[in-house]
Amino acid sequence: KLQLGGWSSDCKMEFLYTRQQMEGYKGYNARVKIGNWSEDMELEAARLKNFLLKKDRGELKSTQAEQRFAHALQPVELKPKTNDGYVHFGDIMMLFNQATDGCLACDPQESLSDESFATTSTWYTEPCARNTFEIKRWEGRGDKKDAMFDFQDDIVHFGQKVQIKCNPLITGGESAFLTSYPKTPTSYSRYTRNQEVAMSLNGGWSSVWEIQYLDPQFKMEMEGQAVPTNAPLAILHCATHQHLASNVVKYRNDFGTEYEMFCKTFNDIMKGQLGTRERTMLDECNRWCFVSSIPSEEDAIAQEQEAEDGRQEEDENAAGN
Repeated sequence: KLQLGGWSSDCKMEFLYTRQQMEGYKGYNARVKIGNWSEDMELEAARLKNFLLKKDRGELKSTQAEQRFAHALQPVELKPKTNDGYVHFGDIMMLFNQATDGCLACDPQESLSDESFATTSTWYTEPCARNTFEIKRWEGRGDKKDAMFDFQDDIVHFGQKVQIKCNPLITGGESAFLTSYPKTPTSYSRYTRNQEVAMSLNGGWSSVWEIQYLDPQFKMEMEGQAVPTNAPLAILHCATHQHLASNVVKYRNDFGTEYEMFCKTFNDIMKGQLGTRERTMLDECNRWCFVSSIPSEEDAIAQEQEAEDGRQEEDENAAGN
């Protein structure tokens, strides 16, 4: 009973919500006309309006993810300067790893610091913006070995200092280089705790690498020779003298499950002997190769046919002898 001054009236307070709605039950919607159905209809109209506005502006999470993947996975044509079978400066190439059976890739959206972002070894081996790189000549100060070889051509040679630059399509025209820094208590790879490898906007000495012949028995003899494409080799980080490596260590990101990149030299620890060469080859984790072209299905079939013909010819010669 309400009393206002000298006036009184008998009335009852009514709830705007049912007991089920006050307890959190959301089984009723606005069409049932139970509870505060008018407010529910207004909220649904406001949510729809907000959704259409974000869709027109491209602010939906699904739209942003679709645009990001389309930008990172846009097809890129591998462009070797010549088809002589050697690596040239300025070539757009892919870098394959033997242990992961994948190629080097970068992700500018996964930033590690203000000037660096993450790299991985990806299973996606089609040439695209995030897994193609440009080979650049190191123009800065080198070491005593550089004075022995004065290369004037545009071919990459064993023992030569290079920089690996990511495709400008993925960074919007900015220059980012494959970089590694010494391992510290606050700087290391995420899973294996080895020396971290990333793409950095700072193209200093930490972004300089040396192409080495894979077999240590003939590494000295091969220095100065041209680097072939589609052939296994080793890549040494000049600042820390550790080899570029990747292993089957799962690295989860927005592109799925990929593999971690780091720097570590995988070889047998053995005692050397003066005057002998007994060092073994590097492990599969340190074996890389530059790929300048992806063979088509017809080329692959032709290569298999040639290999089969060669094996048959060898068998016939062995049977005749």
